[in-house]
Amino acid sequence: MILIQNQVFNLKNFEVPAFALSKGEMIRFWVEVVPQSETVTDGYWAPSKLIESLQSTHPGKEIKRVCPARVKRNFFDFIQPITLDDYLRTRFNLNTKAINEKLSFFSLKPEWKVKNLGYAHQKIFAIICEFPKERIVSFDYYGFAPDSEEQLTKYVKAELEKGKSAISFDNLYYKPENPDSERIKNLDIRQRRKTNENNS
Repeated sequence: MILIQNQVFNLKNFEVPAFALSKGEMIRFWVEVVPQSETVTDGYWAPSKLIESLQSTHPGKEIKRVCPARVKRNFFDFIQPITLDDYLRTRFNLNTKAINEKLSFFSLKPEWKVKNLGYAHQKIFAIICEFPKERIVSFDYYGFAPDSEEQLTKYVKAELEKGKSAISFDNLYYKPENPDSERIKNLDIRQRRKTNENNS
């Protein structure tokens, strides 16, 4: 079942290829990151802008914003820090088996406190928390080490087998020669090249 179908379109100076997202699969966009200056890198804005474009083009679809880098915690969590187990149990009514299954992909311990997670684990946990509540999950791989990227892809594929779908983003520079294509459509988003008409 096709959930989203889109034609080729331009986003700023980048060309987004035509694509169709079906139930149980992920589209992984490999974005060409082009340095504009020593302090600004063009291309990292693509996930949020592309999702915004899809939301306006497909207003009736379940296309949510790109997953945040960390989960929201309430005031009481700062007084009595919540564990990963308690967070997943209270927010999504998951049982012990489901919680351990999700966390085992990343060697995360149920008793660990959410507030003590490092950057990569915070981001991974936020992605874990998106799948129980959304049919289409959007996230990016930016900032992950190769082992974390591999763990995350295995986890996402397990969710795809359950009927979930995803839209993800990564840096084209790190795209392997033969990227994983099991339930995954790998598409490049490249900068449109300017042609010099004066060249003979």
